[in-house]
Amino acid sequence: MSMLRLPLFLALLLSLGGCSTLSSPITSLFEGESEGSSETATPQEGAQQAAGETTNMPDGGLEIAWGADVDQRRPLSPYSFASPDVAGELIVLAGQDSYAHIFDTRGNELRRVALVAASDSGATALSDKLVVLGDAQGILYGIDPQAGSIAWRWQMPTVMLGRPVPIADDMLVQTGDNSLYRVNRNGEKLWSFSSAQAGMSMNLTPSPLVKGDTCYALLSNGDAVALRGDNGDLIWRRQLLLDNDAAVLSELKTPMADPVIAGDVLVTAFYQGAIIALSARNGQQLWQRELSLKSAPLVMGGRLFIATADGAVFELDPTTGATLWKRELESGELVGPTLLGNRLLVADDAGEVFALSLDGHVTGTTSLPGRVDRKPVSAPGGALLRNNLGGLYLIR
Repeated sequence: MSMLRLPLFLALLLSLGGCSTLSSPITSLFEGESEGSSETATPQEGAQQAAGETTNMPDGGLEIAWGADVDQRRPLSPYSFASPDVAGELIVLAGQDSYAHIFDTRGNELRRVALVAASDSGATALSDKLVVLGDAQGILYGIDPQAGSIAWRWQMPTVMLGRPVPIADDMLVQTGDNSLYRVNRNGEKLWSFSSAQAGMSMNLTPSPLVKGDTCYALLSNGDAVALRGDNGDLIWRRQLLLDNDAAVLSELKTPMADPVIAGDVLVTAFYQGAIIALSARNGQQLWQRELSLKSAPLVMGGRLFIATADGAVFELDPTTGATLWKRELESGELVGPTLLGNRLLVADDAGEVFALSLDGHVTGTTSLPGRVDRKPVSAPGGALLRNNLGGLYLIR
């Protein structure tokens, strides 16, 4: 990838060492706002469009059911990267305005919960009464979306840019300094694991993976690790990058996509790098493809689907890495795929959204403003997409 091909926004969102260095400039843009009160805020009028008021019916049957301006962006505000999750009949999403926003599934904002700082964290619903997310000051919040209140807070050593991952009744959190924590649903740390830090890294980082009683993580220093879920002890470590230092951005290889498992195959990926498949049991390398990914592949019924940073969607054989089919979209950097009914949904850095059949035929397209950098999230009635301008959309 040439230097010109690298999106400008990524150059502005690099950090050296731990990602906590990002928190000060983000927070300073919101001086005078909330200092962490958990009181519910009154939504601003006109922040969302009513469901059915926006119906963009493009060729092929993709529809924008509704859109909402989440955080009432100011001019020159930082881009927004937080991703939503669904808790029962509610959608929870953090914003650059230092609030957690709570919507119903028709796009109506019901309430807001004040955070200490802005957030690029993904949200994870552990139940319909507890959603967990983080902010740019490294605070992890347990939020009751029904009550619109903060149940607990836990101060992390640095910021989390992925999302918490459920493990039994607890959660697994991966922070920007290559540490992992198991935290219970009351916000209490049960164990931690730390690895060596990396040099440069991006503002989009992977989340861990839990399979049975094993935790897997892809770290920014190029290591893949497997840990025991009960105590965090290391099972195996595999060094996938011998040297991830880069003199220029176009040479930086860094993980953005969450690892996934297909059978006994652990699939890991590096932006501007490669997909590397490992044995989930012992970390032995099984195959490698020179493909760049920004978001997690989709595993469904033993099938493996990926969307690449050069505008292509593939189905790969998870045991060998062989291409089963490929569809070039002549588009930008893709995120996805996410399952939308019986179709694959992907989006790109120009706001283009595509639906494809499971054999790779494009069945629908539509366009959003701005760019989409987070993988679409499955939701009742469709899929949720967040753009960099603070918008939240339901596509169906």
